[in-house]
Amino acid sequence: MSHLARLGLALLVSTLTACGGKSSAIPGGEGHGGADTAGSGGTGTSGTGSGGQGQSGGASTGGAGSGGADTCARFDDDLPTSVQVAISNQTSEVIYLGQEAMTCNIEPLFAVADAAGTPLPSMNFCRQPCLSLRRDGSGGCVTICPSPTAVALQPNDVTYTTWDGLFRVQGQLPTSCVASSSGAPTISCDQAKRIQPGTFTFSARAGSAIDCSGSTCQPCSNSAAGGCSTPGGLITGAMHSAETTVVLDASYGVFPSNVQAKAAPNPNPNLPQGDPIAPLTVEIVFRD
Repeated sequence: MSHLARLGLALLVSTLTACGGKSSAIPGGEGHGGADTAGSGGTGTSGTGSGGQGQSGGASTGGAGSGGADTCARFDDDLPTSVQVAISNQTSEVIYLGQEAMTCNIEPLFAVADAAGTPLPSMNFCRQPCLSLRRDGSGGCVTICPSPTAVALQPNDVTYTTWDGLFRVQGQLPTSCVASSSGAPTISCDQAKRIQPGTFTFSARAGSAIDCSGSTCQPCSNSAAGGCSTPGGLITGAMHSAETTVVLDASYGVFPSNVQAKAAPNPNPNLPQGDPIAPLTVEIVFRD
């Protein structure tokens, strides 16, 4: 073989060795975002190191329909807050707070509506939480109905309670999030959502008497929260109504979701941080 031929052959071998060598020799280096090397990433996304789009997209991070952690966890219940509520009797007669009928549920003493006047569904005693389905594969009601309780308020009496700031919404949990599923694409369940700061209307109804005809009422006993409670009693007679509209914000202990997850800011900037501050109380007052 001539010297010129040997030189041409060496150049050809060198060129073939250089082609495609970078991606196989340095799989984690710059420009590795293809589907074969990104693993949890999207298809064909590039970028440098592990911070490219391939690490935040794609089905393995919980995209729609994948049954990933993000897709399933977004149906979990929100954490509650605590809004102080006081119900006051400023009439000249005894009034009774409670349920007007047996519902197999623990009804709150008041209802809440949003700024548009839409009632916020309360968290029923009997519910099908998406969280229970996801963790345990089951959910539902117990077979025993709780007994109602009527609260008597004398003139000028006040009873104090709290609202957890949660309301019920319907969800459709993907069956891929449930260990034992029926094979349908989704399973109906409910979720507790926490309110955001805004305008809300609190309303309550009170009767002029107690009805014990449907159950056996226990003796009335004074409550530390105020009023005299009669387990088993329903409210009846002439009905009274009361309502109040308030803007729930930090002064009532209601913070945006992105703030409540952190340390709650001091609602009174004139006081040093860390001083205990009693939140404002929502007052529902019955009047003649």
